[in-house]
Amino acid sequence: MVRKLYPGGKARAVNFSFDDGVEQDVRFVQLLNKYGLKGTFNLNYGLMKQRFAWVHECGMTVRRLPEESVCGIYQGHEIASHSYSHPYFDNAGEPEILKELGADKYFLEKLMGGEVAGYATPFYFYSDLLENCVRQCGFRYARISEKTDDYSIPENFFRWKGSKFLWDPDLEGFVLGFLETDRELALCQIVGHSYDLDVMELWDTLERICHALAGAEDLWPATHGQLVQYLRDLALCHISDTEIENESTAEIWLEVDGSVHCLAPGEKIHIH
Repeated sequence: MVRKLYPGGKARAVNFSFDDGVEQDVRFVQLLNKYGLKGTFNLNYGLMKQRFAWVHECGMTVRRLPEESVCGIYQGHEIASHSYSHPYFDNAGEPEILKELGADKYFLEKLMGGEVAGYATPFYFYSDLLENCVRQCGFRYARISEKTDDYSIPENFFRWKGSKFLWDPDLEGFVLGFLETDRELALCQIVGHSYDLDVMELWDTLERICHALAGAEDLWPATHGQLVQYLRDLALCHISDTEIENESTAEIWLEVDGSVHCLAPGEKIHIH
């Protein structure tokens, strides 16, 4: 029996995907770092450049982080695109979409000094046109504003649904169930905004969740980009009834008849 595993022979993976790049991210990143977890932060360069702020319906002012602080705050985590100015794309044409996505990717890469591989769509609208534009701009995945409500991996990396929203009332129970599931390549991705933690008074709940996740020995804390890259490499591992061959350029982890194997690029093993 062959069972696919995450790096290090881990059975499950976790990621936090948070939007907008707001001031509460500072405290949130500190929490992730405290428990050795990984976040993907989806930023709007144009609004960050403007130091954009808005008033939440609860009366709290939500402020974007200034661009000069971003590299230091998110060190060790992933930066992804959330479009340049967080527009509604419902009636947008291809030129407008490409401009929004391309500009955000360009300026974020210039700011960070590295590739921005991912995109998270603003608001809830997503379409075939948007997906095509995401691909044209050179992104390697797109997270949309929908959820799976389970521990599965989305089949289409350009229509990637998170597992749960931060504000879901059953989030804590969902995470505890995730730590017990025997699903192959189980995934828990929590999606939201860090200002939700203030608005809904969820800091204590999230700390309990992080503490529980950090105590799991078979857990891979990963950025969204790391998840996508590993799953793409894993898809290049050829598995038949008699042999397994790693045709990717990265290490692949598998459990074969109860034994954990790490296959180097090009390595082949026979199944008895």
